Amino acid sequence: MKSMRKIMICILTCIIIGGMVFAGGAREIVEPEAPARIAVRSTQGQDINTLDPAYYRGNEEYNIDLVLYSKLMRFDAGSSDLVLDAAEWVEVSDDGLAVSFKLREGIQFHRGYGEMTAEDVKFSFERIIDPETDSAYRSEWITLDRVEVTGRYTGTIYLNDIYAPLFVGTIPFTPGSIISKKAYEELGDAFATNPVGSGPYSWAEWIPGQKMVLERFDDYFGDLPDFEAIEILPISEIQLAELALERGDLHATEISVDAYERFKADPRFEVKQVPVTRHIFIGFNHQESPFTDIRLREAVRYAVDIDGIIEGAYRNMVNRADAMIVEGVLGYWPDAPRYDVDLDRARELLAEAGYPDGFKTTITVGTPPPMPEIAQIVQSDLQKIGIETDISIVDSTFERLGRISTPGLFLANYGPTLEPDRWFVWLISQHVGSWNFWKFSNAEYDELREKALLTMDTEQRAAYYIRMQEILHDEVAAVWITNGALLMAHTPSIDPVFLTQRHQYRYWTAK
Repeated sequence: MKSMRKIMICILTCIIIGGMVFAGGAREIVEPEAPARIAVRSTQGQDINTLDPAYYRGNEEYNIDLVLYSKLMRFDAGSSDLVLDAAEWVEVSDDGLAVSFKLREGIQFHRGYGEMTAEDVKFSFERIIDPETDSAYRSEWITLDRVEVTGRYTGTIYLNDIYAPLFVGTIPFTPGSIISKKAYEELGDAFATNPVGSGPYSWAEWIPGQKMVLERFDDYFGDLPDFEAIEILPISEIQLAELALERGDLHATEISVDAYERFKADPRFEVKQVPVTRHIFIGFNHQESPFTDIRLREAVRYAVDIDGIIEGAYRNMVNRADAMIVEGVLGYWPDAPRYDVDLDRARELLAEAGYPDGFKTTITVGTPPPMPEIAQIVQSDLQKIGIETDISIVDSTFERLGRISTPGLFLANYGPTLEPDRWFVWLISQHVGSWNFWKFSNAEYDELREKALLTMDTEQRAAYYIRMQEILHDEVAAVWITNGALLMAHTPSIDPVFLTQRHQYRYWTAK
């Protein structure tokens, strides 16, 4: 189909996909029959804050979004291929400024809210860019001018400039979720916890801090999922989740590196090590003393033993990262400088900055393992050069670091998408006070990010992103640690179906 060919050309100009494979454990026994309902641990044990796509800020919200809402197009499960979803066809104009679509007829919204029409698409997309909505995802539709409805099922998305991430980070991701206009207008703010989509599962129940329940939507327009319901349990402590899996209270959970060999040897379970688009790093508050001084940030970079973290916190099961972007995503910087421990140089920098005897500061870190363990290793490393640290463990790094100006260091674990802009957008000056935990601001960085969004040439986009990483390196914006990995254990009768980005699962299948 000509229109699909156009779209795939666009996709290829936006991303470079690395090979990603699953490494599975042994299958020595198989349960006789898959259960009708399954219970799984939420991503990193997180609960939801909202299921309004305009306001997501947690990993589990992104996961639930994949089964709750339809998009015009989506990534196929288990691959990076873009496939039609709610759209029967999508066609891009030669200049890239108009995207026409026709919806499948008969798509039903959950809870009796009727058929999806082009008006719902218009409402969903234009709502994101409405300043009154104040959505963190407004920049994902940065060049959207309007959506014109041309028929009950047809419409055209008009852009005022080309937008390179459109078919990678916008339409198939959170900003492309199509909600029921009628439901939102009736429910208002209550929509956040009473969402109405048209995906394979509907939102059935939420007991904050205890469970989230999704029920199969029998009127779904696509293939029905295998399970009648999925209970998602926000078990914050991963060790408790591991015990729940062994007791039979869970069918699947992420497991810790310490438990990997134990579960791999247990015939009751299968284990997968899933590659992810993620980065784990040490950040600084650039706008509050003492780390307004670049020499102090550089001293930390020379003092922290990255290889020691990978061995101590990850048991050497992950890679070492020397820059922001993971290999396989456009903008990967293979020649990024590698820093090894140099305590003498670190002490020299402290003395030059006026701290020959060191100083005291704070490391803020979230609860998901192994982040607290990494904080303890960093604390020990910094003590060697005279920097004494208190470790502050918080439930929400977003609330603590984004909305409150917390001096000192922080540890973050973030999983962007295959679209490179998702890696860089959080450090733009506009997001200081929200997502920009670093309080980092650099005019050249901001300008390059804007240029990259409006450039379809992949080589030029990659050059912009590499230059942006050079700026982050020169400013010592962060100390990169690893891209990590997701370790998943589950019962043999079920199987998680992952996307190649964010280690998201779209659904679970029965064997």
